[in-house]
Amino acid sequence: MNIIFKVIGYLLGVLIVITLGVYLYMFREQSIDADLIPTEFKYCGKQIYGNDESYENIVEWLKNNSDDWVLSFASYVPIHRYYHGAFNVNVHREAVIVSYKTDYGYPQFIKQGQHDLPLSCN
Repeated sequence: MNIIFKVIGYLLGVLIVITLGVYLYMFREQSIDADLIPTEFKYCGKQIYGNDESYENIVEWLKNNSDDWVLSFASYVPIHRYYHGAFNVNVHREAVIVSYKTDYGYPQFIKQGQHDLPLSCN
């Protein structure tokens, strides 16, 4: 009987270590790949390109803030969106959500905190 409790305890310990490892791996801080930022976005109902101030602002912000993102499995309502088929940016009041196409699908990353990005179309 005592051996059964030891085996169960060992298995529970291994399960806890594996679960903790997977959790820490999945929710580690990550970087977004700034090289994948497209040369244009659909923004506020129009296409914006490299010489447009709105395009320059979002690209500069993404490049300056490419670190400390967290993988997110939640769905966020599009509030203020820069859209491209393979790279999307969703700007919320206290967070920016980025998703882009990779070899593994469309992972979604979130960076929470204050930012100076516009929250409405002007």
